[in-house]
Amino acid sequence: MINISINKPIQPLLIGKVGKSYGILGWINIFSFTEEQEKIFNYLPWFFFKEKNWTRIQIKNWKKYKNNFIVHIKDISDRSVVSQFTNADIIISKHTLPALKKNDYYWNDIINYKVFNIDQHYLGTVINLIRTRNNDILIVKNKLKIHQKNILIPFIDNKIIKNVNTDKKFILVQWD
Repeated sequence: MINISINKPIQPLLIGKVGKSYGILGWINIFSFTEEQEKIFNYLPWFFFKEKNWTRIQIKNWKKYKNNFIVHIKDISDRSVVSQFTNADIIISKHTLPALKKNDYYWNDIINYKVFNIDQHYLGTVINLIRTRNNDILIVKNKLKIHQKNILIPFIDNKIIKNVNTDKKFILVQWD
């Protein structure tokens, strides 16, 4: 059997951010972007990406700390070494996510979907999503001539979001 070491993720997917070092023994703060924060530890291996450099890391241990987590990386027990990862992105290979049922999707899948209102007017393309306490928000790059700013559309199923078509890659919304 051949053991292949991957030094860069396949289909990179951002799932978190590295914060500052914690203590003197090589622990570091991390911020999870996953829907359920603790699930960030289900998606391994992690790659840190900073200043165009990839580093594959292995987690030795982790703990809940305040509203986030602290992580101890295998073979690092020095604050000065771990601090080089401060502000790095935490990336995984997309294939590590669980498979979805038909017509289900991950948030990152709907980036670049076209957005139409129920009158079939093209509003623009999804460029990002914002997570808020009440509901998530689609950020749509505006294609309307009268407004130059991005359109912010609350992601409220059935009320505003009428259909997410994963085959044809578009979203139908109740929006003017």
